[in-house]
Amino acid sequence: MDPRPRRRRNSKDLPPNFSELMNKLTEAAASFIKQFDNNEPQMWQIIRKMRTISERLKQMQETKDRDRRIGARVIAGAVLTGVGILAAPFTGGLSFAAAVVGAAAVGEGGGARVVYRNIIKQKREKESVQKVEDLGEELKKIIEPLKETLQEIKTTCEQLEQKSAEARTEITLRDVEEFKEMLRRVPDLKETSGEVLDVTVMMIQMIRDLLAVIVAVFTFTSTPEKDQKLRDAIIQSADQSEKVLNDFKRMKEALREFTGRDGAAVTTSRAST
Repeated sequence: MDPRPRRRRNSKDLPPNFSELMNKLTEAAASFIKQFDNNEPQMWQIIRKMRTISERLKQMQETKDRDRRIGARVIAGAVLTGVGILAAPFTGGLSFAAAVVGAAAVGEGGGARVVYRNIIKQKREKESVQKVEDLGEELKKIIEPLKETLQEIKTTCEQLEQKSAEARTEITLRDVEEFKEMLRRVPDLKETSGEVLDVTVMMIQMIRDLLAVIVAVFTFTSTPEKDQKLRDAIIQSADQSEKVLNDFKRMKEALREFTGRDGAAVTTSRAST
């Protein structure tokens, strides 16, 4: 037996029909790994920010709901006691809204202060939601190129499978054991890329749904139900984004294993095709 280590085959050793596809797959794998490594820290940061904002929104919206109830009781009491609607004709031109605020100022420890605090809280809430919208757009911008590279990997695997079936006899006649073993792993790589691609597409759709919810909540009057729907959409988007990140890590390891743990490409020379 020859004691010398087996060298890695390059594209000169491969059947010509496969050389270009293998180069394409190798380059797409390297591109995915590089994109993911460059963007992973930022993606985790975005997810953490989304979760933090969701928790902050929950606290602000719970306080807002409590103040809504206080304000409603104050105004109802003002109307019942005649300070509101009944007093409006005798306010010397004072508007109904001003009369109600004036009534609120003497009830429940100063309801007017509640109204003012609500305005401030709503402003902060809107700023937080705007931040979520910006983070969602930022995440989409990072994910889209990775999705496209995943699609290229999956498509190339499908083409390799097809060519492998068509040229099985030709490959068998060649002494290219490493290449044949690699082809046997193409279906697994295709399946993994397809799974990760599906999760990625779902994540992008959830981000789009989140942005739609944001528009709906701040276009129409906010309600506790809409507030809850917004918080749920933010958390679901963060959860799905985290799942995508973990699947990207799984894809990265599968690609490294396929192309060689040392990072060397199975096929590297386009000039030889």
